[in-house]
Amino acid sequence: MKTYLTNYDEFLDRVETLGFMAFSSFLPGLPSLADETPENLWHTGLDTDPWRWKDRAAEEKRLAYGCILGGQKGFVTQRMYPLFYAAFHPSEPMPDRWKSGLVTKVSWQIWQLFEESGMLNISQVRKHLGVSRGKGSSAADAAIQKLQQEYYITMDGSEQKINAKGEPYGWAVNRYRRVLDWAPEGWLEGVQDWPVEEARNAILDDGVAMSVGIDRKDLSRKLGF
Repeated sequence: MKTYLTNYDEFLDRVETLGFMAFSSFLPGLPSLADETPENLWHTGLDTDPWRWKDRAAEEKRLAYGCILGGQKGFVTQRMYPLFYAAFHPSEPMPDRWKSGLVTKVSWQIWQLFEESGMLNISQVRKHLGVSRGKGSSAADAAIQKLQQEYYITMDGSEQKINAKGEPYGWAVNRYRRVLDWAPEGWLEGVQDWPVEEARNAILDDGVAMSVGIDRKDLSRKLGF
């Protein structure tokens, strides 16, 4: 009989053992939160709801969470974080990449927003850009994903939207913070010791070892290596 994760502490222990974990099953055989939790716990609003664990883990800085597995949503532990940062974070400074035409205008604008503000939720980002959900927001959403994938920003939990009267309304929205501000002490230690290819190969080694029947090339493709 399959053993499921049924509470937050079990989830943390499982990810710590693995080093990283997908949020949903984007590659069959790779461990994911969706596959390792009972369906009837999801979206219950209770402490046992896996949907809430991702926000709590990011807010408590127990795990990094976001589109940080090659653009796919997932979790990374402190132990593996330097490898993922080294594998995905561009070596050139963002201003140089912008001048070279390597980033989109929207990514550049959002990066600047975070450089100025440090932390913003998705609603605030859209407001600054003059777009709204469903009306011009697709480019902004894609840029937010890319900036996570490249370890410029990361999820910092979620928060309630606030209207002009200072009142909360609607569903909670994702909140993001610059990686350099979010990462606890020690999380980026040793990044400089990992050349890009060595970091990527180490991630692939662990990914194949923790998985069941996945091909190294398939995992490499999914992670964008």
